[in-house]
Amino acid sequence: MTKWLASVQSLQEAQTLLPVLPDILDIKNPSQGALGALDIITIAQIVRLVSTHCQTSATIGDLPMQADILNPAISAMATSGVDYVKVGLFPDPNLTKCIAAMANTIQQLSVPVIAVLFADQMPEQAVMALLKESGFEGVMVDTAIKDGRHLQHYWGLQQLRAFINEAEHYGLLCGLAGALRYEDIADLQCLGADYLGFRSALCQNRKRTNTLQVDLALQIQQAMLSEDDLKDDVKLLQKG
Repeated sequence: MTKWLASVQSLQEAQTLLPVLPDILDIKNPSQGALGALDIITIAQIVRLVSTHCQTSATIGDLPMQADILNPAISAMATSGVDYVKVGLFPDPNLTKCIAAMANTIQQLSVPVIAVLFADQMPEQAVMALLKESGFEGVMVDTAIKDGRHLQHYWGLQQLRAFINEAEHYGLLCGLAGALRYEDIADLQCLGADYLGFRSALCQNRKRTNTLQVDLALQIQQAMLSEDDLKDDVKLLQKG
């Protein structure tokens, strides 16, 4: 079953979403870039609010590919109580060295770390095997430039399926995000990713920095559940 993730930017938004909480409540500051970070105090408050109802994740910010900067940020974010820490990996000549230099920190944490790659800014280096070797729990693909273009503007279904299959090959959790829309759900759920991530689809006029709307979240939740029910029906028919 493909789960869904919703990103909130404040404690107030998390409270608004309580009637329709996702499988994973993601916490970020969308006004500060693709993976802008909120302060740890606010994140901890949100975690306490929803911890008995759903899992949580939080981003550490759009940081340079330098292990001496990333490692303390990862460790600090892990103290907030989130279930997953998300780290953006941007193109850089020294990216593989940076990932390898993060291994000791990641492997010593009790909190799993998720790597985020970007369909519009993919690194030249192949990193999936190294992510597994370095202790990352999962990988997701997102979009770095937030200008309204969605994930499938950059990658078609075949490329997305290949990404998911590679993650699965290495035993990594896999997520898809990047201005995903309500109308993307049917196609993307069929690919078998572990989760789909939403932010702009939950906001008025699909602007990710606008306030989250609970009715839009409900639409996404119902669509995700409906697609899962449909897939179960198909499996039953095939068995029959």
